[in-house]
Amino acid sequence: MRDWFKKSGKVTAATARRITGISIPFGGVQWADPGPSDAEIMRRFLLFLEDRRVLYNAMELEEVSQVERSIHEIRAECTRTLQALAPDVFAVAPLRAIREAGRRFHDDRNEEFRFFDHDERRRGGNPGFFVALGAFRATVGQQVALLAAYYDINVEGALAAVLPALDGND
Repeated sequence: MRDWFKKSGKVTAATARRITGISIPFGGVQWADPGPSDAEIMRRFLLFLEDRRVLYNAMELEEVSQVERSIHEIRAECTRTLQALAPDVFAVAPLRAIREAGRRFHDDRNEEFRFFDHDERRRGGNPGFFVALGAFRATVGQQVALLAAYYDINVEGALAAVLPALDGND
């Protein structure tokens, strides 16, 4: 009976934070809901990205103001998702890469390309805009592929179009 109350192992800080109460006379512990898992948080993030036309819409259908707003919203969602995760989980690096790609898009979209036809300016776009958008899509595709593989999440619909090709022939 003396060994019954003996400490049986290490209690981590994360475990200790979840304890909300201890019952007495027979002993017992009450636990708080730990919240959604990292995989669930990432599933929600990928669902958010599925509805972002900026990632897969045909380039000729893109409007500059809509693209800028959508990329800004993706950056904001990356920040919210990062705030919901512990700093040492796998998803942090891909989310930061997506957020950085959004910042790079805003910095690079006005890049001048002297040897391109500038007729696109009538619609508000320029070659720098489309090059920056392509780079953004490529980065997001790589990071989505990493997240989907690590957390075993299926990528559905048009979002799958931004994923890198596996066979190298596409």
